[in-house]
Amino acid sequence: MPDLRTPTHAAALSAVRSAVPLDALVPRPHRRRLVRDATEWYFAEHAGGVARGGTCVVVTAGPPGAGKSTIMSSAIPDLASRLVVDPDIAKAFLARWCVEHGIYSDILGSMLPDGQRMMPLELSPLLHTVSTEVANAVRREAFSAHMNVVAAATIASPGYGQRLLLSLAKAAYTALVIVSVETDKTTAQTRAIQRWWTGRTDGSYLGGRLVDPDVIDAAYPADGSPSLCRTNAKALADHIKAGETWIDTVHFVEYNL
Repeated sequence: MPDLRTPTHAAALSAVRSAVPLDALVPRPHRRRLVRDATEWYFAEHAGGVARGGTCVVVTAGPPGAGKSTIMSSAIPDLASRLVVDPDIAKAFLARWCVEHGIYSDILGSMLPDGQRMMPLELSPLLHTVSTEVANAVRREAFSAHMNVVAAATIASPGYGQRLLLSLAKAAYTALVIVSVETDKTTAQTRAIQRWWTGRTDGSYLGGRLVDPDVIDAAYPADGSPSLCRTNAKALADHIKAGETWIDTVHFVEYNL
């Protein structure tokens, strides 16, 4: 039997790369409403049992495919009492919303080499900006309510850490745990494709979340040094340890998978 994964992955990427992102398709007033609806859904679906009154936030760092989701339950002992704020979770809502509103119906109607149509979560690269807006809104509300939070992030950009520190200071959190998960670029690419393929072939309605390989490539310097995610996470921890922020305590935990 021929290996259909590689040509199917290539065809799915080609379809989304040629399309217009959701944030450019939806007029701004409607987009604000969409973000509000997605935020309400997020809390209704994922905030049950979340503890409040917390002073410590956990943030993850690592490229897509590094294994952050795999390690999370063992790395964060109180995970069950925390709200995981993750743009990838928001993409599930947005993918369904696109289907319900007939957006990207041409892409979703296209047949791929494995004989199946494009699936909703394969729109994920097109949902990136809006899903980030949803995650930002969820995080703001969660911080305002002093929930125990896990901010699922890559920290591929140094600006993320600075924005996070401002948010923590505004909400008077005093401790931060940084869970940095690292792997090599080839492994990250392989895992991302395998996760997508598993989701595509397991019979689920949404399918597997597609990740553009360029996003993973961009997280790794050309000289073969550790990912920008690890570098920026360490820099964030060092900045806090220097005593120049509102945070009293920072724990930096490294995993290499």
